[in-house]
Amino acid sequence: MQKQVNLQQALNNKTLVKAIAGINNVDLASVEAVVTAANQAGVQAIDVAATPEVVAHARALTDAILFASSVEPKALLAAVEAGADVAELGNFDGLYAKGQFFGAEAVLKLAQETLSLIGDKAPVCVTIPGHLSVTVQLELLAKLKTMGCFMVQTEGAIRLLGSTPEVKLLATTEKALLAIENAKVLAKANILPVMAASGLNASNVALAIKAGAVAVGIGAAINQLSSVEAMVEELQAIQQAVTSTAGVATLAVAV
Repeated sequence: MQKQVNLQQALNNKTLVKAIAGINNVDLASVEAVVTAANQAGVQAIDVAATPEVVAHARALTDAILFASSVEPKALLAAVEAGADVAELGNFDGLYAKGQFFGAEAVLKLAQETLSLIGDKAPVCVTIPGHLSVTVQLELLAKLKTMGCFMVQTEGAIRLLGSTPEVKLLATTEKALLAIENAKVLAKANILPVMAASGLNASNVALAIKAGAVAVGIGAAINQLSSVEAMVEELQAIQQAVTSTAGVATLAVAV
């Protein structure tokens, strides 16, 4: 119960930073490195693959708010039962290289199944595919709210439609800008809390908060680093940027 209170408070303050170990990362040593770095950096949330073994391992190492990610509703239920605090349907961008794409109807179907299985055991966060048009993203957002989802996460992706559908490989900066732009549009609708993710790092994360995101997900920026110490340094810089920017934004609203 306290975890949910902490989560809501962080979202209200726009200061939630989530360290992402990766939806496909089931290497316990790699996951442990991310969890250790997150603990040392003092970030409030960690996202791991939704397998009982990974979730249980991470849960034993941290008191942070633990997200578990998968595109399989039953896996999300198992993750919650293993100790995850939030079930996250997504992140989809980690699956595009495998040729797995999710349209709005597919996301809604998976979200409904996830909500039905999990019930009130944990809040459900849904990643909105970044390759969908802005109009479709907004329609999806409204429907997810009606269904009972707790929050959504954005991503940066562009899908090329041709004889062999694929997602265009974007540079980190391009992914970040697209994810931030998606967050801006969805946050402006004021329907559900929005977390921005995809290509974010210490140099651009403030833009996500300024765009209206109440939380940020950090994956590649830490997973590409070779040591826990380097991860800690990056996460601390990100946390500082988020906290400073959120404070200015809150002050501006108050004034």
